[in-house]
Amino acid sequence: MQGKYDSAFVGILQNEGDISKFMDSIFSFLYRKTDFYDLLDPSSTQRVGFPPGVAKKIVLSAFKKYDAIATNVRKQKLAERSKTAQSDEKPKDKVPEVGRIEEVITDKTTSVNTDGPETSASLADSNVAKSIQGNICKKSAATTSDGHETSTPAAGATTNEQKEEIKNKESQDKDKPKSNESDEDCDPELLRQQKIFQANPESYNGAIRDAYSWSQSITDVDVRVNVPKHIIKGKDVAVEFGKKHLKVSCRDAEGQMVTVVDGDLIWECHKDECVWSLVPGEHIHVNLEKVEERWWDALLTDEPKINVRKIDPSRPITDLDDEAQAKVEELMYNEHQKRLGLPLSHEKKVHEMLEKAWDVEGSPFKGQPFDPSKINVSSGGM
Repeated sequence: MQGKYDSAFVGILQNEGDISKFMDSIFSFLYRKTDFYDLLDPSSTQRVGFPPGVAKKIVLSAFKKYDAIATNVRKQKLAERSKTAQSDEKPKDKVPEVGRIEEVITDKTTSVNTDGPETSASLADSNVAKSIQGNICKKSAATTSDGHETSTPAAGATTNEQKEEIKNKESQDKDKPKSNESDEDCDPELLRQQKIFQANPESYNGAIRDAYSWSQSITDVDVRVNVPKHIIKGKDVAVEFGKKHLKVSCRDAEGQMVTVVDGDLIWECHKDECVWSLVPGEHIHVNLEKVEERWWDALLTDEPKINVRKIDPSRPITDLDDEAQAKVEELMYNEHQKRLGLPLSHEKKVHEMLEKAWDVEGSPFKGQPFDPSKINVSSGGM
């Protein structure tokens, strides 16, 4: 799921106020500015519109696609909750059952057997009933065949040991970091390095390495490869682009070409769109255009990765098309006007129209000074 146009959509949604008006704006745009609602005429030479029912299928297909994704996410969350609930209940159910069974067995083995099998069985049954009703930690008294009374602990001690063991295990589990908290998020050294990278324009959203530094936007990557002071001409530099490879070389003091950077890129780039330039005595500037609009966590496959959750994911307004830029600029202007308590853009247009018609023949306000406060201008304009 791409977030390429999120800023424009959020602006439209905030301006419209609810999802119904937002969707109405989307389909209104398709109706007014595209051939989405036009039917394809087979006899016409102009290929405009769609065959009957195709436009509707496109809309339903998009809806079903994300409906399926949302359904799968809900199922996964329910499965995780169910699994967590079962793991929490399992120790609590197990402990008392073990203690109860052991106490019953203890009572059976210490029952009186002087009156024959029937008496022994009846006493065992009686002890079983008492053990179920009694306290597990209570000691049960038994009588041996020679008449001496002995005291045998029911399985209460064993149960307490099991409870203690489970409590220790739960404490250990609690001390362990949660699975969704990665080492990258918790490592203070990595966080410190990322702050340094973000503070430097040459490594913004990227990193600083021994021979080079790199920064990125959602669409391209800028690499600055360090060169010696004597590198002042383009002929002293060689840059080779591959779809997923970058090699940069320059001449050393003896005039021999030395490789400075040579490695596989972490993701693909449009090699025909990549360019480089030399800043004499400082660095070689290489610009790579990404094939996919995604954030790279490294430039080369053999370098340490950065934490892309700690970079700036915003994108400049210039990346948007003209219509989206105009809409965003209008929203920013309206927000500024609202803070100052001044009319918004659509209100100003309405006020200008009202002022022209205020004193014309047939106006109910003819002869009165212009006062726009007498007219209620809704947020949707005229």
